[in-house]
Amino acid sequence: MNLLRLIIWKEFRHLRGDRTALRMLLIMPIVQLMILGYALTTEVRHTPLAVLDRCNCPASASLVAAVSEPPLFAFKGYAHSETELRRRFDRGEIRAALLIPADFSQRLEERLKGFSSVSGSTGFFVPTDGPGAPVGLWMDGQDASTANVARGYLNAIINQWAGDRLAERLRADGKKIGDLIPFRVHTLIAFNPLLESSWYMVPGIAVILITMVTALLTGFSIVREKEGGTLEQLLVTPVKPIHIVLGKAAPFFVVGFLQLFLALGIARFWFGIPFLGSYLNLALFCAIYMLSSLGIGIFTSTVARTMQQALFIIWFFLVFFLLLSGFFLPVENMPHWVQLVTYANPVRYFMEILRNMFLKGSGLRELWHQGAAMLAIGVIVFGGALAMFQRKSG
Repeated sequence: MNLLRLIIWKEFRHLRGDRTALRMLLIMPIVQLMILGYALTTEVRHTPLAVLDRCNCPASASLVAAVSEPPLFAFKGYAHSETELRRRFDRGEIRAALLIPADFSQRLEERLKGFSSVSGSTGFFVPTDGPGAPVGLWMDGQDASTANVARGYLNAIINQWAGDRLAERLRADGKKIGDLIPFRVHTLIAFNPLLESSWYMVPGIAVILITMVTALLTGFSIVREKEGGTLEQLLVTPVKPIHIVLGKAAPFFVVGFLQLFLALGIARFWFGIPFLGSYLNLALFCAIYMLSSLGIGIFTSTVARTMQQALFIIWFFLVFFLLLSGFFLPVENMPHWVQLVTYANPVRYFMEILRNMFLKGSGLRELWHQGAAMLAIGVIVFGGALAMFQRKSG
């Protein structure tokens, strides 16, 4: 036990003496969290939009005004032909286009006049036969996710605009559109009522930063001893391999906790994200999770001989952990066989835990499944890495 305490004390002294590394540990995660908290967002705003208006009437001008209001779209002016629109798409000047036909106003008026109330108790109103006023939408589909969101915004704005026109016509006839619609939808948004994407992304960024720091620094710490030739010197002393591993991991276990609660403070007081869970439960889940992240660092240090190799191996694992964690894409949207692979990803579980504790206030009763899975993975990863290190050092 005394030998382990000495190794831990040595590592803390090394951290305290390396002021550059200490600044990086404390300052860089803060900077990354604050920048990425704003940069990584699921919202689609300021999409460049052009309009080809062949009608040039008050109705089309009203529609253009509705769709070009910021911040959802950035209006890039009118085009004079479809060829010009295609050229602007090719040059990347615009990502969306609205095409209004020459007979838009006439067909819109005919459509509005054609609405008549169905007699009886249903209260439905239906149009007479005939096509409505067509509007074309062109979207840049290179980024499919962004294109789908922007298209949804445009459709919603156009439908809202059309509903307003219909409501005006019905008011002129002494009717209310609300009296004709057979039902209404009342929406309740739980846990994130303002739909702030930062409330969802910032806890995930915190998990990624903790993973990177604990895995990288643990791996680098042991590999540095290899490169300097001091690891062999330690192994010929009464110090056992398990003392080296635990002594190297313990300081970064503490650093991981400090970074987690630092990130918690930034999320709470800078981004205004409520934390509704228990701090004690959060500390428990963090300790369980770091068995995995520290285990990855130990495993890497066992395999790698240089710092460059260690960086490459850890980055290899982190890319998979990040992409299969649900950080960018929901796990439910992935193919079934990929979803099965994510069950072995500890980042997925800790990200779910942190997000649920922040916004839902979930506790052990709701999160014990994720905690148990994370503990099983952590024991396997940390135990396996420790056994491999002892075998190679024996």
